[in-house]
Amino acid sequence: MDTEAHLTAGYCAATGTYSSRHPPLTTAAAASFPDYLFPRLLTFPPDSPAFVDASTGATLSFPDLRTLSLKAAAALSALGLRRGHVALLLAPSSLHFPVVSLGVLSLGAVLSTANPLLTPRELADQARDSEPFLALTTAELAPKLGSLLAASRVVLVDQLLAGLAGHDAWAAGASGIGRDDPALLFYSSGTTGRSKGVVSTHGNVIAAAALLQHVWRRRGGGDAEDVYGCVLPMFHMFGFSAFVLGTPAIGATAVLVPGRFSVDRLMAAMEEHRVTRLLAVPPMVVQMAKKLAAGEPSPTSSARRLCLRDVVSSGAPLQRDHMARFASCFPRVSLVQCYGLTETTGIVTMCDLSPLPHGNGNGDGVESSNEPPPASISIGRLVPSTEARIVDAESGESLPPNRVGELWIRGPTVMQGYLRRGEATAAALVTDGGGRRWLRTGDLCSVDSRGLVHVVDRIKELIKYKAYQVAPAELEDVLAAHPDIHDAAVAPDQVS
Repeated sequence: MDTEAHLTAGYCAATGTYSSRHPPLTTAAAASFPDYLFPRLLTFPPDSPAFVDASTGATLSFPDLRTLSLKAAAALSALGLRRGHVALLLAPSSLHFPVVSLGVLSLGAVLSTANPLLTPRELADQARDSEPFLALTTAELAPKLGSLLAASRVVLVDQLLAGLAGHDAWAAGASGIGRDDPALLFYSSGTTGRSKGVVSTHGNVIAAAALLQHVWRRRGGGDAEDVYGCVLPMFHMFGFSAFVLGTPAIGATAVLVPGRFSVDRLMAAMEEHRVTRLLAVPPMVVQMAKKLAAGEPSPTSSARRLCLRDVVSSGAPLQRDHMARFASCFPRVSLVQCYGLTETTGIVTMCDLSPLPHGNGNGDGVESSNEPPPASISIGRLVPSTEARIVDAESGESLPPNRVGELWIRGPTVMQGYLRRGEATAAALVTDGGGRRWLRTGDLCSVDSRGLVHVVDRIKELIKYKAYQVAPAELEDVLAAHPDIHDAAVAPDQVS
């Protein structure tokens, strides 16, 4: 490949490194994420909602988000929560979730979320590892905690917030937090193996929010003008980074559609609240297309009533046929992908959200009526201040564009490490000869000549058949192309 093509891909042959083509990230000199966010909340229109609950119509303004978060910090401090303590948050998405989260972070305490669907045993495993000082939960979920904590350390979120009137706001910046202090302890299976506690610092969180501000900008458009549909769980890093870190920092409204996912409720909420951008996972995208395809008399009549312009999908690769079905039902909506891990505090690649000349497709122009489709659908380009390597699993060699290997990531959002898992941390975070630290993602990827990243599959999910290594995602793509198959998953037959 010639030098010009290498430059277009952001690839340096001398170092084997791909660099973001975006300008470097710049962030304000804030010591903690609350110090970064709270001044911003005072610059947005006071009557503009930061959050809307689509099920009740309740709203939370930007100034109220700041005030209630600082009052929550004061209330939690009165309960003994201090800098360095872990606070376990076991709750579904709600208007309360960001308030409590920001209250914990304001004290310099570490926020550890838990999936409400965890069994008591799974929750006990997580709690034994994280050793929370207290748990914040709901009356419905509290029984799952059993005897993990003393009753005095189990705090019902509703009761905590109901008593905020009796507390003065915590003094912003009074906790002496630094950027290297831990902020989040989210649990993930990691690049391999059982669930581990991922430690993200305040510096990681600030960078994650600043990155979202950059990549969510639309050419020719602003930030706050977009209304975001929130169906992602806030206890998961994708939802947390988007709606606790991201939308408040840019002054955009997030419309929550709480509870178990329902495509009917989502479509109704998007129409009523004029949602322009939806963040989703592939099964949601599939259900949206299926819903409209079954509509009468015209599948596009409902789509035309929507203000929706973008759907950003992550969590798993979209299959090509799913994108085609979505495009036929939502011809005016751009469906793109992003990619990130819990270990990267959110996204590290993102497709361009520019309006598309051909309607639906990949926002970086991968799809075109004049070009054959690529082998896989792009997950976008590297976000600002982020570098990547594509590494051959056997030789350890850094690979040039259009070669497949393990994706390694380096940037300001990469985790501090796994809690009390020295060996796992050493396996996931490797240092090169120049002293630079890289995260091994465990994903097989390639970078094309335009700098677009493509996911092939997870390394550990490759199926070995005779002399071949078969990527399940490729077989799933073939199966999903059948009109009677809505989704597909491929796993090896361990018996035969």
